[in-house]
Amino acid sequence: MKLFKSIIYICLITISLCSVAMIYGETRQSQWIDKFIDSFELTNSNFKFYNIKANMMIEKDIDMNELQNICLLIAQNLTNNKDEVCLKTEKSQVYVNYNDKNTGISIVGIKKNAKESYIIVDILNNKVYKNIENIYTKLENELSEYSNDVDINVCIAGEYTKKLKKAKISDILQKILYNMYAEKISDIEEENFLSVNAYSKLLKENNLKYLDREINLNIGIRYSEDDDKTMIYIATPIIKIDY
Repeated sequence: MKLFKSIIYICLITISLCSVAMIYGETRQSQWIDKFIDSFELTNSNFKFYNIKANMMIEKDIDMNELQNICLLIAQNLTNNKDEVCLKTEKSQVYVNYNDKNTGISIVGIKKNAKESYIIVDILNNKVYKNIENIYTKLENELSEYSNDVDINVCIAGEYTKKLKKAKISDILQKILYNMYAEKISDIEEENFLSVNAYSKLLKENNLKYLDREINLNIGIRYSEDDDKTMIYIATPIIKIDY
């Protein structure tokens, strides 16, 4: 009887610890996404779009039908309009697309050989940014079902209807870095263009190596003389769109 009680006690402790770990993991992820959104709002720019790019490698032999089904399932789980998802297959590649007035989802599946397949996901939304956490979490969970080798980049972009003065740009950068508990690692500055690489304590899981330093936060600011507007991009770990 004592042995039975001990086993029950150990099981209860194990379940409790697992629950705490799961809640802690979710809290950490939610915290950085919340701070990421807060940092964008601190820029006082007009929201233009957010972009999520992800890629993963599947290290096992799957046939084209399996690859097609995985790509379709990911797309369908990211949207409520499953009937609007389009599929096309060419040789060793699968293309899945979904588009409505505000959202575009593109998924490419590539069967490289018998041991390696790749899936690339690109999501663009130009209506709301408050749902980034929900989409990011859903995508991460979807991809983690098939691989432990998953990389996700998140970028949110805003616009100013004028050219910003250097003092204003400096103030915006300092607000973002302070809010993200981040340290500037390097920057590239040209006429009408600035790119800053930084390291944030909140984004440790997104680290990349850059010039023998770790970075996980990228801020880009570009002014267009053609339309007299300034765009700002905040991304983790790096900006993966042309700007």
